[in-house]
Amino acid sequence: MSREEENIFNFENEISNSETYHALFPEEREGIVIIHLYEGVVNGQYENDRFTGEDIHRLFEATMTAKEKNTLYVKSYNKDRIARLQKFFLSYDEETRTYSFQEYGLTFCKMAKETLEGSFKPTRIKIICSALKTQLEAAIDSEQEIKKWFDVHFEHYHPTLKKHIDFLDRQIDDAVSKLRKDTLAQHLKPIELLRTVSDDLKQVQKKNEELRSAFTETNSISLLLAEIDSNDRKILDLIESKIDFFDGIQSRLRGTDRRLNRIQPKIKQLFAAFRNPEYSAQTDRFIRFLLQHSTLERITYEKEIIFPKEVPEIQVKFKRPKHIFFDRDKDLFPTKSKPRKAYKRDLKTEEENQAILNKAFDDFETVEDWVNQIFAELQRRKEIDLSEMYFRVLQESTDFTIATKTFFKVLDSCYEKDEYSIKIDKTKPVKKEGLILWNTIVTQH
Repeated sequence: MSREEENIFNFENEISNSETYHALFPEEREGIVIIHLYEGVVNGQYENDRFTGEDIHRLFEATMTAKEKNTLYVKSYNKDRIARLQKFFLSYDEETRTYSFQEYGLTFCKMAKETLEGSFKPTRIKIICSALKTQLEAAIDSEQEIKKWFDVHFEHYHPTLKKHIDFLDRQIDDAVSKLRKDTLAQHLKPIELLRTVSDDLKQVQKKNEELRSAFTETNSISLLLAEIDSNDRKILDLIESKIDFFDGIQSRLRGTDRRLNRIQPKIKQLFAAFRNPEYSAQTDRFIRFLLQHSTLERITYEKEIIFPKEVPEIQVKFKRPKHIFFDRDKDLFPTKSKPRKAYKRDLKTEEENQAILNKAFDDFETVEDWVNQIFAELQRRKEIDLSEMYFRVLQESTDFTIATKTFFKVLDSCYEKDEYSIKIDKTKPVKKEGLILWNTIVTQH
């Protein structure tokens, strides 16, 4: 095997390394500290976008519980965390003794912020699709301009369009969830409930308009691409791939549209609740009031209904639709059910998984037995060399994992209890079986 073949990068193998994975994707406490530092940089809190170790320790301390602050030395506890963040997120300048963000850290925080922010901001789908369609219409008569549209215009908008499709999908999902929740609210009075649901419906309607606009514009772009006639193989391949791309977007939009349709039963259920005798009587009285006290007056060339002063004026504007949509009645034309797929059991895989599970249970019991044995010996002798015990467990079990888990479980248990003390002597390492351990002595008071 050549040296070039040995150095081929394998993403799956690299990310499977637990140290690499945790360095790329920090645990919750480290991630929160990174986000706070990033926001401080964005808001100009730190001079020259640099911050000190004290700034980082202070943020870590804010994430700790009162018990952790009382039982742990804060700076020592968070030292390893900061060192781990220096691999991909932070850089340290020894001359100024300050930290700054690496490019990966900035990109990580920026993507997280944009993703969460997308749930609150209006999407730009209509603007993006309209711009793409206009640019394609202008380039349709020239193969050179068509290539430019693919290479420049489409590539410029491509990631942003996909991102805003994701934003719209999440926004509609949140709006539908809120509407479902509000229609079942029991603590609201009828008028408050109607007002809340009305506001929810406005939000859903607004998102639905964005959805329809995106569907219409992407469909128009696909039709324009399909009409291009060219003998250039490269252009034909680009057309095919982009039509597939927009077909994929339309498929996602249809899935989002189906979620909107599923809220209709909840709305029907809500208004069914208002059709009881009490609400009907109130509705009748309100209608009679309107009929008795409303007047029809001519204003300029139109006649308008003038409501009583107790009823606020309602302005209704009708907009002529550009497209006509026909909805299929699912009760009259139900979707044909798909046959249920039967999966064949893989007995060999089941046996292998069962063997792995049984070994895990056996290893757990073995570790517990060794831990109990070590504590029994510690109680008898009052002091024990845990490093020697590690190699004893390793020799008898012939399992590195069991020996390591036993060693650290005893350390954790002793660390949590006041009647034990741990002394680690780094000057006298214990060497056996090709392994080196610091001399670790556990004492019972």
